Amino acid sequence: MDQYLIYAGVGLGAISFLMIIVDHLRLNSAVKKYRQLIKGLSERNVEDLMISYAKGLEDIKQDLSDNIQKRLEVLEHKLPSCLRKVGMVTYNAFNNVGNNMSFSIAALDDNDDGYILTGIYTRENSYIYAKQIRKGQPADKELSKEEKDALGRALAKG
Repeated sequence: MDQYLIYAGVGLGAISFLMIIVDHLRLNSAVKKYRQLIKGLSERNVEDLMISYAKGLEDIKQDLSDNIQKRLEVLEHKLPSCLRKVGMVTYNAFNNVGNNMSFSIAALDDNDDGYILTGIYTRENSYIYAKQIRKGQPADKELSKEEKDALGRALAKG
């Protein structure tokens, strides 16, 4: 029985010795990484370095935030003048032409200003007309039934 206790003690001692060697190797690896991290710091310690890095990151974050805010303001200023409301109607302009090849497209901004493009398809030719829209109404020309329909669809999207 005493013999088994001696064997168990020797075995535990060997395991403890191996664990000390493994821990020593890990510690050496950590020390090497630490030395690489602080290499070239001269008088500065790691804490000062981390604080300066954190301040630098905060400065970059603030600059980026300011830049994004300025760009958003520019976009928000331009957005109302973008053509965002679109209405389209396709139809047959003439009885002898099928497949709804003629069209009217109304494109308006947030102020309901924009234009209507109308394309008339015939068997021999195609014609495209543009009419200006101001405040949701034709500026200088009367609208056809299809153009009024396209304008109504665009205005409904506002």
